[in-house]
Parts: sequence; structure tokens; C-alpha cells
Amino acid sequence: MAGRLHPLLRTIGHTIRALRLERGLSQESLASRADLDRSYMSGIERGLRNISVLNIAKIASALDVSVRDLIGHDVDVQIIGDKMVTSLEHESEPASPAAPPSAEWSRGCALSLG
Repeated sequence: MAGRLHPLLRTIGHTIRALRLERGLSQESLASRADLDRSYMSGIERGLRNISVLNIAKIASALDVSVRDLIGHDVDVQIIGDKMVTSLEHESEPASPAAPPSAEWSRGCALSLG
């Protein structure tokens, strides 16, 4: 991922920014409501931070939405080999034909990363 943003992090960041602006909140006020640092919030919105589940929950609560609303309804995540791949990456980076079978994730199901 060096040098480029992961599509899933970009999606989450853009969703948070859109919801924040829709509610008329500044980054600082949202960060305060979520008990996070404003500069950390900026990194999240730009897709630069690999945000934890707990911080996603804090932001969802501060925006009065579900965690699911922040993740993105149309993003599918798969594990191919030892790499996490989203449906957004599938469009531009097809998986190698020699890739091992993938563990598919769908909403409402757990995904083991190890």
C-alpha cells in the first residue's frame, strides 16, 4: 500500500466527511464529539489512517449513524492469499489466476484475518 491509499480507507473517510458536512460540523467539533484528536480525524477523512473498529464506533455515535453506514454498503472485502482486497480494487487490479481460494466476507458475517 506504499504510496497509494487503500480504497476501503478512502471510502470510509469520504463517507465520514460527507456525513460531517451534511450535519454542518467542523472536523474539530466532530473530533471533540468522538473524543479523538482533530489531526487524527483529518487523516481518517483523507483515507490516510487505518482506523480501528473502536474509533469507527466513536465516530458513528458522534454522527448518530450506525457503524455499517460508515463502512459503505456497496464495498465487498475478500482475502486473496495474504492480501485483503476490496471490490473497488477488483475493478482495476484483477487477482492472479494462481491465487488460492478466497474467504468471502458479507455484511453480518465475521471475517478472520489470521
